Amino acid sequence: MKPQANGSHFNFVSNNNSEASIELEKIIVDGKWSAPSTGVHWCGSGNINGGGRSGSVSSSTPAPKNTIYLEWYAWREKARMKATIELPGENVIYPLLLNPPWPKNSYGIDKSYFIVDFRPKHKVWIKLANTLSPKSQDQVMIIAEGKGIEKGGDVIKDYISFEEGKDYELDCVSQRKRVKALGGYSGSITTFDQWYPGAPENKELGYE
Repeated sequence: MKPQANGSHFNFVSNNNSEASIELEKIIVDGKWSAPSTGVHWCGSGNINGGGRSGSVSSSTPAPKNTIYLEWYAWREKARMKATIELPGENVIYPLLLNPPWPKNSYGIDKSYFIVDFRPKHKVWIKLANTLSPKSQDQVMIIAEGKGIEKGGDVIKDYISFEEGKDYELDCVSQRKRVKALGGYSGSITTFDQWYPGAPENKELGYE
């Protein structure tokens, strides 16, 4: 029997780098369980390579291996989006979780982080990192990517009372510039985009 990676080896987190606010509504792993880290994502000015608050699962929860299904509301399009992201399988993911390529992280937690990272043009990366705030390319890797499409068929009433500027932003680039002009903190915009070791097709050469 091969060692099994489970919830004692990982947490979940999400981040929005899509350049407009989104509401992440669902994260369903392998069609079996719902992951934490859903909720609203405004335009951020901090760490673009990590994520915000993390969510944990029970230690008996099996690690992701085949698919991650996502649903989110995109404010720019005012539409619900969906994506099914194909993972590289347990032969890739389990070794990375059981014997991660980084030491115990700086917070003293012996877990890795699955990061759902929303990119421009509805692309989504699934990443694995050793902390919520990777400081170098050696601390984070892309393990899968997908692209969102409009879910369709929905009559969306959840957000009809929301107002731009109060409840969501549509231009994250300008928002970042405003934060910097006011003297606020704005993190590095250098994107760490290496793929996992042995990824096919030289994906690390650039899939943005």
